[in-house]
Amino acid sequence: MEILLVLIILAGAGFSLLIRIPHDFEKKNIEISATELQEDLRETQQAAISNNVWYQVKFSPYTNEYKIFKQSELVSLQSLPTGVRFSNSPSELTFLPTGAPNVGMTVILKAGNLERKIIVAPVLGRIRLE
Repeated sequence: MEILLVLIILAGAGFSLLIRIPHDFEKKNIEISATELQEDLRETQQAAISNNVWYQVKFSPYTNEYKIFKQSELVSLQSLPTGVRFSNSPSELTFLPTGAPNVGMTVILKAGNLERKIIVAPVLGRIRLE
């Protein structure tokens, strides 16, 4: 009887772990993706200031990737991990040589029910994660 009780408890614990693991992966993937995108945007903004040229970030919501350009030259191509996608359809963001963005925007990343927003302020170019 004791062995049967221990097996039932272990099976219940294993089942609850199996249900929770995919949710944890989604949460980890979206957090990492949002942080990396925020860092890439900040680095692009700093590169525009230090090189005194405009940089542009083009978002491809259908392929879930974004490209970073220095003027018209491709500098970097970044893909979102499996399961993470752009929820809205941002097109592009240009950082002027002063570091100011041409427009303010919100990039929304989604993984399952989870959502993270990267907000670029229109005037000062502050980039924050929400």
